[in-house]
Amino acid sequence: MTVDVFGASRERHLGPFDGDGIFCVGNADECDHLTEDGAVRIPWRGRPRPDDVARIRSLALCPTTAQLSRAVLPAYLPDLVNLRSLTLPAPLVADLTSPTLKSLVVHNADGRAPTAPLAADTALPGLRALMWVTSCTAPRLPQVVGPLPPLEFLRTNVSGAAAVLRQLENLPSLWHLELADLKNVDVVDHLAAPLRVLEIGGTGRDFPVDRIAAIPTLEALRLNGVRAEIDCAVFTALPDLVQLTVLNSKRIVNVEALLECPKLANVVVVDCGNPFGKEGKALFESHGFAHLSIDYA
Repeated sequence: MTVDVFGASRERHLGPFDGDGIFCVGNADECDHLTEDGAVRIPWRGRPRPDDVARIRSLALCPTTAQLSRAVLPAYLPDLVNLRSLTLPAPLVADLTSPTLKSLVVHNADGRAPTAPLAADTALPGLRALMWVTSCTAPRLPQVVGPLPPLEFLRTNVSGAAAVLRQLENLPSLWHLELADLKNVDVVDHLAAPLRVLEIGGTGRDFPVDRIAAIPTLEALRLNGVRAEIDCAVFTALPDLVQLTVLNSKRIVNVEALLECPKLANVVVVDCGNPFGKEGKALFESHGFAHLSIDYA
């Protein structure tokens, strides 16, 4: 049995992460974090070698600030017939089109958005995984990519935006969902899919943690920066829960209830104010979890 359900799901939906066919585009400084892991670099003004065109499965576009200001995609992108995964900054999204792309990672570090959102339902009809990575609350995903095709994986920030919630309501095929900056939104009311993997991050003190019980199909749950109280009894309502990760959440109670979860095999609790105590840690260590990390709880 796979106990890292979360990691396996990410790799399945967003990969390939390693092996042959991993490439990046940009200068040496912009690409060094990728080439250190084995990616092949293509200069920003260059082209892939003829023998590499069919090899490229995963590509990351890493322009400098000056190159990004021109917002022009490499002309050879349509020639990459085996491209499955693409990573790029938000301003380059608008003119993207691909019949083969399965996974798209869009990152945003400066709050800029394309002049119009990419209609991914028509421009990227085969897209099944979309990761929106941003350090800004705006723009939000619907201003960058939307409408969406039938995704199976989505990471996005909510930040109180009704438009983001409407996107979730129109994704009945979601398998894996990661939500950041959720605040106090009862997101369960906006889910149309029987999720298997869920991450919730950045909530307010009044976030309704108990509503997670309304997603009984969950196999992996990750909570990060949840300011509301987390009563672990809620997890006993998830009969298929294999993996639970709780990070940076200081109001955890009733941890002994986790021992009643029939399939729970992987428990990680870090920086959560020591909810186990000395006796609780000993009890959990004797339970026989396949993976247990609570030393820094």
